[in-house]
Amino acid sequence: MEIAEIILRYLGVFLAWPVIILILVVIFLKWFKAPITDFIKRLVKVEAYGSRAVAISPSEQQKKAKETLQTKSKSDIENNFRDNPNLVVAEYSRLFNWYVFEHVFNIIFGTQIDLLEHLSNKGDKGEKYINLAGFYNEFVGRAGTTSYQMNDYLGFLIIYKFLIYEGEGSELNVKITPYGVDFLSYIKTNYSVVYKYKQF
Repeated sequence: MEIAEIILRYLGVFLAWPVIILILVVIFLKWFKAPITDFIKRLVKVEAYGSRAVAISPSEQQKKAKETLQTKSKSDIENNFRDNPNLVVAEYSRLFNWYVFEHVFNIIFGTQIDLLEHLSNKGDKGEKYINLAGFYNEFVGRAGTTSYQMNDYLGFLIIYKFLIYEGEGSELNVKITPYGVDFLSYIKTNYSVVYKYKQF
């Protein structure tokens, strides 16, 4: 009997109003998170002690967004291009490079990334073409049967200007380009773990 009374008293303390209010607040926030977030985004005026808040309606919000886009007239854009040509070219170049890097990252083989890292560590010295056969052989071992030849394997990286060839014949040397270094930097920043686990 005494144990039952003790348990009931502990339950009474545990279920006191602060705990119940906390649970209700958590449930309320879970159910109404999206509407509350939307309301906060639409707030335009808040008064502190009088507890007054003014928010625009969703339709007005869309209307204002359209007006903002329309105020950026064609002449404003042309003026921006004319006044800041270097900035515009640099931004376009950056966005284009991101597009290319994303595209290449989706189709590049893991061993090709390893090869780029290896050549990046070699720096301006580069590596003999024949010494890179190990990366190609690793690719073939992972892929199984393939019609992809060593020239195709390196040619992919040449086409995207990540590598260059120097010399001829047995003296053919392969070097990574600054663009290839930029690609490595991009994938290491944006895919810090994933890039290490690319297939083949």
